[in-house]
Amino acid sequence: MVSEKLNNSDDIFIHPTSEVDWNVKIGAGTKVWHFSHLLKNTVIGKSCNIGQNVVVGPDVIVGDGCKIQNNVSVYKGVRLEENVFCGPSVVFTNVFNPRSHIRRMDEIRSTLIKKGASLGANSTIVCGVTIGRYAFVGAGAVVTRDVPDHALIMGNPAKQTGWVCECGNKLDHNGKCNICSRIFDLHACDKECPGPDNGNNSGISAPIAFVDLAAQQKLILSGIEKNIRAVLNHGRYIMGPEIAELEKRLADFAEVRHAIACGSGTDALLMALMACNIGKGDAVFTTPFTFAATAEVIRLAGATPVFVDIDQASFNISTKKLEQAVRQVAASGNLIPKAVIPVDLFGLPCDYDEINYIASQYKLSVIADSAQSFGSEYKGRKAGTFGDISCTSFFPAKPLGCYGDGGAVFTDSDDLAEKLASIRVHGKGKDKYDNIRLGLNARMDTIQAAVLLAKLDIFPGEIEKRRQVAERYSQMLQSRHIPLTLPVIPDERKSAWAQFSVLTDSNETRFNLQENLKKHKIPTAIYYPVPLHLQPVYADLGYKACDFPVAENCASRILSLPMHPYLTQQDQLKICTVINDYK
Repeated sequence: MVSEKLNNSDDIFIHPTSEVDWNVKIGAGTKVWHFSHLLKNTVIGKSCNIGQNVVVGPDVIVGDGCKIQNNVSVYKGVRLEENVFCGPSVVFTNVFNPRSHIRRMDEIRSTLIKKGASLGANSTIVCGVTIGRYAFVGAGAVVTRDVPDHALIMGNPAKQTGWVCECGNKLDHNGKCNICSRIFDLHACDKECPGPDNGNNSGISAPIAFVDLAAQQKLILSGIEKNIRAVLNHGRYIMGPEIAELEKRLADFAEVRHAIACGSGTDALLMALMACNIGKGDAVFTTPFTFAATAEVIRLAGATPVFVDIDQASFNISTKKLEQAVRQVAASGNLIPKAVIPVDLFGLPCDYDEINYIASQYKLSVIADSAQSFGSEYKGRKAGTFGDISCTSFFPAKPLGCYGDGGAVFTDSDDLAEKLASIRVHGKGKDKYDNIRLGLNARMDTIQAAVLLAKLDIFPGEIEKRRQVAERYSQMLQSRHIPLTLPVIPDERKSAWAQFSVLTDSNETRFNLQENLKKHKIPTAIYYPVPLHLQPVYADLGYKACDFPVAENCASRILSLPMHPYLTQQDQLKICTVINDYK
């Protein structure tokens, strides 16, 4: 039992039969009734009402004005924004496939209930979903997917049956509320349109984010702050204990023996080349349709990049053309074929069985550039296991990103892991003043590791949400007027969906479509407008236009749409409606 004056407020009521753990924060005006339990690090907002036999936490955030009725358990990973209503016996889950004999608390999938949403009695909310603003979940519904703002959903599994006003009244087929006279645009229901009596003439909808880091941060802010405070307290800002903890968790997630955290994805690639003793006179094969860093590190290592055209269906390196290129270089005698850097573009793994077979024939090291594909899978194997060495980036916009630069190198080789750890810190031996090889200053900041540890808690759920967003895009873009080539995922591969990229039929169509999307305040991006072999920095290699026709053609037609785990159905509907209606 606790005092009614918890947090030094006379406005808080906690029934004597309830328990409040350590470090729980409760806002003024909140009431906690019989036999409830608030677990550690939970935050309850102002003017909330917590009914009988309710469990909240640990680490749960409940916004102001929420009502949680009797017999509800709000578990870790669930967040309620302000004015959420949870009816009696609402069920939240936080692990998708629980077993009593298997510990899966590191696989918690985050659930977000947005402002004003109502959850009916005995409804079940499967973890990993987002319930939109002012949505209404019917009694007994089983929610397995994201729910749009203002949507009315019912049944098992829950399906949308209509739309609901902020006042709780069902909207008619024109989007009008017959109680308060507001009118809603049902194609983008976060946009409230001016009605006859409400006097709202703004008609302004929230902007669509290309990558929404703010939405993610809201879910895990308490965890990030807690981890950063720990770093500030111990003061080991370089190679602090969080680095080793992160490396273990990354290796466990990727199911690989070793993960070596470093300063960036570029550092990861350069460290890999140095660990494989690649330098002057060596040829490293890679794709021209990628970010600059992939080829840049080859030059920095002293080797020569040899570009290989791509497969248009996957945007990844063509294995058929790779073998041809390796044979040609080997026959010329000018360079020694030493390595291949396949790039898992947009999050889709390359065809590693074919690549590894070619590499074995010519004794090439395989260094996987998985900067965009951490969280993907190839034939049951996870990113991090795709080559002799696999490299990833934690740039903020990546599927798993920190709040600055960061990266990691993965390998199953004890020998390579030892070299990589040495190279990361100026080629150190037994200590940093014992230099046994050339190295780099490629350490990850401890604070970045602290951020990544918090993000790893929700990462599996975010990958699943990215796949749901991609699936919705593919379904919603079926009725378009203009020809678009949508991404296709080959069998036995799972993309991390770093981007959702489409091909228009021409450069002109892409320009016009992009301008039209911009008019509707929909952001897009082009990855990548100029292939690397046509960049001035590689002019001395002698490549020219039309040397890699597939890469050049894709570069002239590629267009990436907003993609992140928190992209709502209504935002996707708006994006796809603009594309589908464009002629």
